[in-house]
Amino acid sequence: MNSPVLENSRPEKRKNRGFTLVELLVVILIIGILLGITLLSPVTGNTQKTVQEQAARLQVLFSQVRDKALLDNAEYGFSIDESGRYHWWVLPLESTEWIAITETPFQPYKMPDSLDVFLNTAEGELPYLEPRDNEGPRVVFYSDYQVTPFSLYVVPNENKKQRVVLKTDGLSDVEVVR
Repeated sequence: MNSPVLENSRPEKRKNRGFTLVELLVVILIIGILLGITLLSPVTGNTQKTVQEQAARLQVLFSQVRDKALLDNAEYGFSIDESGRYHWWVLPLESTEWIAITETPFQPYKMPDSLDVFLNTAEGELPYLEPRDNEGPRVVFYSDYQVTPFSLYVVPNENKKQRVVLKTDGLSDVEVVR
């Protein structure tokens, strides 16, 4: 005969309440991979972000100076020197000499050292006002809303494939091409 007391006194199987070593290692591995991705992504995306910011900055300035030329009934210009610094110019009404602009937002600006900038113009397609002694603009924004056709390349030193091109045919707005 089995006594009810003896049946109830048998030890029950305890359920394990915890994580196994394998489960803990898998979680640590996943956390390590996620941390690696998040820490490396700013390094790889930083160059492209800089290129995009500089191209967007220039596109806004080109739009502003084009409107300014129309409103002021004056010619404005843009040039880049060998060091990557770009300059803005104005040719006041009834004047024959370009004047460098130093007021915000058209003050001279140095591109980051991590970028190269190349400017190609099609000077023969529109009447072009010649600068004197290489002092003056290579791109002219005319008071009739036309522009010297140009392509401006913003190229990172590290990866030439991440370049951005700002271009116009002289009549349309400056657009960004990747």
